[in-house]
Amino acid sequence: MAKLFEEFNNSDLVILGVDVQEEKKIVKRYAKKEKLPFPILLDTDGSVAENYGIRSHPIHFLIDRQGKIIGKVMGARNWASIESRDLIRFLVAQK
Repeated sequence: MAKLFEEFNNSDLVILGVDVQEEKKIVKRYAKKEKLPFPILLDTDGSVAENYGIRSHPIHFLIDRQGKIIGKVMGARNWASIESRDLIRFLVAQK
């Protein structure tokens, strides 16, 4: 995700990490250690996860400009792959 953020930083792509029910200091330590360049939402009470029906981690949502979920990917993925980058380029190009 960090590589995608760096590559598409000047486009309409927004990457937002969501951490579910962990302490802020733990999340901050992890983000610093991993040098995560994107913001992380702290879902301290689990309400965001509940609203999106998240039952497993990791999960990735693709949300369009109107806030509609247009894709959901469950489990770990190689977002640095050519296929993933091509998908992101295609979606970002949609106006």
